[in-house]
Amino acid sequence: MTLPTGWMQPPAPGPGDAWARRPQLEPAPGVVFGGFWIRFVAYYVDAALVEIIVIALVLAFIPSIAGMLLVSMIVMPAYFIGFWATTGQTIGMMPFRLRVVRNSDGGRIGFGGAVLRLVGFSIATLPLYLGLIWVAFDSRKRGWHDRIAGSVVIRRTR
Repeated sequence: MTLPTGWMQPPAPGPGDAWARRPQLEPAPGVVFGGFWIRFVAYYVDAALVEIIVIALVLAFIPSIAGMLLVSMIVMPAYFIGFWATTGQTIGMMPFRLRVVRNSDGGRIGFGGAVLRLVGFSIATLPLYLGLIWVAFDSRKRGWHDRIAGSVVIRRTR
């Protein structure tokens, strides 16, 4: 049985096994949760692109350390928030068919969700990246930033 939103309904536990571990189901046919390593690689592709953009802008307009910091503080949030809010995926996520969606129904996270996710990402990095490493151990592959924003990263397999 599927929910009206497209996410699959987990099976109900049988009598006497209410505490039994439920099997992890994929979010929908042809879609799985985005795992730790594939997200790690996608993030570093994005980080490299952002740095190239920052360096190009700094060299063209404000050739100084202060200029680099200023441009970085504008370009990085604009890049991630812009892509997550509009398409649900950054350039680094595209080759891996990853997409950020709302955990509740699989829809777009929108501008507010993208801002929350970026703020959550900053929080998740503070305690020795524990909030990001959490992705490797969570059943839905969600880090602290995903939980804060109510999002999940999915990967299309077909």
